[in-house]
This record gives sequence, structure tokens and C-alpha cells, in this order.
Amino acid sequence: MSTPKVFCVALALTQLWGCAQSPTFLAKRAMIDETTPVCVGEQGCSAKWRAARHWVVNDAGLPIRIATDDVIETYNGWPSQDPRLIVRVTKEPLGGGKYKILVATSCAYDYGCIPDRWNAALDFNRTVGAVKP
Repeated sequence: MSTPKVFCVALALTQLWGCAQSPTFLAKRAMIDETTPVCVGEQGCSAKWRAARHWVVNDAGLPIRIATDDVIETYNGWPSQDPRLIVRVTKEPLGGGKYKILVATSCAYDYGCIPDRWNAALDFNRTVGAVKP
């Protein structure tokens, strides 16, 4: 690898690491963790799961590939070229008929997702968390 390419790769990695560790990023990550939706019982979980699927249909950039009682997942985009949002939602048991609904957002684009993956995850949490049975 030539010296300019090595420098460019090193600079890009440094910038990515800086973004990942910035106070803004850490605060947003904490907000996402704090707002993770939790559902209780069949009626409450069904209502929130429907809201999760509705959010994915309307707000993810790609169509749903899998939708079960425990997983909602979109297709992936074109590697390195597709800024559309890839979403995976899982329902994880906490015990006693209680579940947390976790969202993972990403994209296949080197320069970031459209919409921003962290803002999208926070919007998902707030939207699904606000649903009442």
C-alpha cells in the first residue's frame, strides 16, 4: 500500500474512533439504552410489536425480509453504496411475561446512514415505548 493510501486509511480510522468516543455519541448511546421499550403481557407486547413492525415498514430504508414473533429484520443494502437504513428488531424475555424490544440500526454505506442510525434508533424506542395496550 502506498504512503498516501496508508495515511488516508489511518486518518479515516482516527476520525471514526473519535466519533465513536465523542461525548455526543456516548450521550446518544446512553439515551438509546435508557429508552429501550419494555412490554408486559400478551396484550401489551402485541401492541408494541405491531408498532415496531409499523415503524420498520415506514421508517427503515429497506423492506422487511423476516417478520416473526421475536424478530423483524430488513434486507441489507448494496455493500459500500447504500445509505438506506438496515434494521433488526428483537424481542428478548426478561421473565415474568416481560420483554425488552431491542433495535439495531446500520447501513451498507461508508459515509453514514440516511437517516442517521442513532437518531433512528432513538425514534424507534420513543415511538414503540409510547404505545399503550
